[in-house]
Amino acid sequence: MKEKHTIHTEDQSKLPEFLHQLNISGDISHMAEEMREDIHLRLNQRIQSSIRRKYYLKVVGIAASFALLLGISSYMSYQEGYKNQNSQLITVVNPLGMQSSFVLPDGTQVLLNAGTTLRYPSAFVSKKREVSIEGEAYFHVFHDKDLPFIVKAEDVRVQVLGTRFNVKAYREEKEIEVTLEEGSVGVRLSNQSDLFRIQPGEQISFDKSRQLFTRRDVDVSYYMAWREKCFHFNNTSFESIARQLERRFDVHIDIESESLKQIRFTGDFVRGENLTQILNIITADGRTAYRFDEENNRIRIYNKQK
Repeated sequence: MKEKHTIHTEDQSKLPEFLHQLNISGDISHMAEEMREDIHLRLNQRIQSSIRRKYYLKVVGIAASFALLLGISSYMSYQEGYKNQNSQLITVVNPLGMQSSFVLPDGTQVLLNAGTTLRYPSAFVSKKREVSIEGEAYFHVFHDKDLPFIVKAEDVRVQVLGTRFNVKAYREEKEIEVTLEEGSVGVRLSNQSDLFRIQPGEQISFDKSRQLFTRRDVDVSYYMAWREKCFHFNNTSFESIARQLERRFDVHIDIESESLKQIRFTGDFVRGENLTQILNIITADGRTAYRFDEENNRIRIYNKQK
């Protein structure tokens, strides 16, 4: 049986002094110091590595987010720039003696009268659809409540959302006329914001010399008869008739005097009458006559009583 050794109370009080007197060799102390420094170094390395890893992940996350935003922004800018760059201004010149019809990029249908010039972008990329006209055109506008359709005719602006209307704006005419068949439009000057609104069956005309708008009820078919190649003259001056015939038949008409220009005529030509038939009827009262110079494609209207 093994003996058990016990430390008596008086011996326990001497234990600290005994341990203090123990003489640990220098090699052991040096080894302990190296172990302590090595542990401290390894611990610092792990802490720094952890910090760098977190910082790297944070930087990478920020960079990735920035790259994503930059990519989206660049793509959107590219798309917008591509559209703008590829939206070219198109000019359509419809010659005298002809009508032409086509569809704009938004689906709006346009019919051009003779001697009309229309300008429009190949793509509507802004917050409005804007075209300009010199001459006469009938519009059936594709409805889009978020993109107003605007027709520029010299200093006049016609603004619509979706409707059917006619714009007559020849430079040689004294007035610009907007006639509404369906829907609702507003008309204003380019330097003003207030709109003059008209309803179906109404027309608003702009006197270029007096800079005044006039609104009135009209027979819409009278002002849109050109679409069917028809003429409706209601107390219309010879001068105005001559301008319409010039465009329709691609001919130049000279009226001999100012007094003849003011002669009025009322009549309808709806059966496809040619130019000679129309002139024969207009001059049938014996006050006037005409002479056709085929070589120069000119017609001279003169006072028959002379």
